[in-house]
Amino acid sequence: MDFEKLTERLQNNDENALEEIIEKFTPLVSTIIYNLSGGILSTSDMEEVTSDTFITLWYNREKIQADKLKGYLCCIAKNKAKDKLKSINRHKTVNIEEMDFEDKLVVPETIENKIITEALCAALDQIGDPDREIMIRHYYYYQSSTEISEKMSLNSETVKSKIKRTREKLKKILFERGFSR
Repeated sequence: MDFEKLTERLQNNDENALEEIIEKFTPLVSTIIYNLSGGILSTSDMEEVTSDTFITLWYNREKIQADKLKGYLCCIAKNKAKDKLKSINRHKTVNIEEMDFEDKLVVPETIENKIITEALCAALDQIGDPDREIMIRHYYYYQSSTEISEKMSLNSETVKSKIKRTREKLKKILFERGFSR
């Protein structure tokens, strides 16, 4: 497929070009959304995010560079999925004690990713609460520092510094277990 001509057609308001892009890239976009959501989004939510991705592409078609079409679509899909997760999780109460977040993590594509995921989960367990809960809320549920501070009755700046310090602790723990920085 000639992305340069396809992008040019899209930029010239050719709806058939958009249809070709949708046909070509829907599997990729859907996979990104599914993997990022970790199975949390319903089928209708995933379809909505997929549609929103292509609508955003259409409205921003004049900004696209032919050699970056695929990357641009992937970035839109990732951001739309994160936005949807944030909207779903905004009002959700998280009980860290009852959750088994390992089962909801993205299914590793390779054995190496599985090993890294297991090491990260073990490192998070080693960190302990409240830092563990803050990291899960921030990186898994995509909650902002402000949202976390409200839910956990902490100062927003405290949450930001805990995220930074805990990230450094996790890097150190993983490095000690043989993972490179």
